[in-house]
Amino acid sequence: MTRCMRIVLSSLLFAFTLLPLGAETLSVALTIRPSRLVLRPGLVAQVWAYNSVVPGTPIVAQVGDRVVIDVTNQLLVPTNIHWHGLEVPNDQDGPGSSIQPGQQHRYEFTVRQSGTYWYHSHQVPVLNQLDRGLYGAFVVKATEDAAYSGDHVLILDDWYLDANGRRLEGTARGNMERLGNVESVNGKTGSAIEPLVFRGGELHKLRFINASTAAVYTLRIGGHVFRVTHTDGHGLTQPSPTDMLTLSPGERIDAEVSAVGSEGAESAISSDRPELGLRIPIRYGPGKVTAIPSPYVPPESKAFVGIFEKAPDFVLELNSAMQMGGAGSMGGMSGMGGMGHSMEGMGSTENTVTAMMQWTINGASYPDTEPLFVKLGSVVKVRFVNRDIQMMHPMDHAMHLHGTFFQVVSENGARPERETWKDTVNVPAGRFVDVAFVMRNPGAWMLHCHIIDHEDGGMMTMVMAE
Repeated sequence: MTRCMRIVLSSLLFAFTLLPLGAETLSVALTIRPSRLVLRPGLVAQVWAYNSVVPGTPIVAQVGDRVVIDVTNQLLVPTNIHWHGLEVPNDQDGPGSSIQPGQQHRYEFTVRQSGTYWYHSHQVPVLNQLDRGLYGAFVVKATEDAAYSGDHVLILDDWYLDANGRRLEGTARGNMERLGNVESVNGKTGSAIEPLVFRGGELHKLRFINASTAAVYTLRIGGHVFRVTHTDGHGLTQPSPTDMLTLSPGERIDAEVSAVGSEGAESAISSDRPELGLRIPIRYGPGKVTAIPSPYVPPESKAFVGIFEKAPDFVLELNSAMQMGGAGSMGGMSGMGGMGHSMEGMGSTENTVTAMMQWTINGASYPDTEPLFVKLGSVVKVRFVNRDIQMMHPMDHAMHLHGTFFQVVSENGARPERETWKDTVNVPAGRFVDVAFVMRNPGAWMLHCHIIDHEDGGMMTMVMAE
């Protein structure tokens, strides 16, 4: 049986409320083209988009589905798509392909794990395309997801625009990374953000995705509690109640929210930068239902035995430096991996300080970084040490591994409060984080900072799995 996902420009699509699906093959068509994004009335940005919407058409599958994705590139520059967090064959991962202008490309793989993932351009320089809107949700449903009153994807992003919605190049004064002055949820900001509508007694599932190139989001919920069930798509053995979530670039968090309010009540999920427009209203409609219990069943522990005591197989020191020459940054581009390069006549203004920056792993910038050679099926422990504390401001690094996922083993030498599996982990300035993983698919896999300025500026290496 075949499902064909068509472009349906309806309120359901824009709300990104997910409905359960069930089939063996999912066919998806994605066309990449310039488009317009109405962030709110009076603020319209020129963007690049999948199927003319930002975020792109959501892909919703079930475990075991064969996914066939046909991509058409109508941009004037090459592009590709990376399936962030999904375990796929190396030749389907994305960065190794390049879809030329006017050309088509087919990605084809089977999804083998449920969870919240996403897709985005990984064409170097990555920032030039991801920052313009080339991203979308990729959700693989679990059986229990059908029991929730609502299942909502909330994709967070920021935009650096002038008052007329024109894209500003480079970085704002005083910033080392490209941070926006407008923040959005599912492509909307301020009063245009769609509210979450609850009824008393309901239980809603919220899937947060940080699609920004550099922004860290701290979200608080008023009058309710987040019950965190998944990190980067992987279930927690011990769900965590909290009123605050923090997501670094590339990270995802799934959380349950019990509707404890009554008809007419209002609340919100707000960021710590409310002046930039990120506030998700919560509104209570009429009626109520008998309180819905959580359908979430924590998974069995899969922690690596003895991994805390095991010495790291690799120690990767993360740092930054002023670039004194042209070598050592991705694609031969200086500093910010092409920040300031004109794209499709949009113009540019290069930021002198950031254009001279490069980010390093063990003192080298990609492609001069040393690869990590690992054996298929073997447990590998890596220590990320963030030495990036000597510049104008300390810098965190959100390290992302392609091709597999990892156990967070320790944070500055201390065990995490609960067993945690991820594919992207923040390494705070001046601290270290240990992770452990097993590579199951052969090939060359990227390991890089998901703050895209840092990745494009050289903070990347390869994991060679044989």
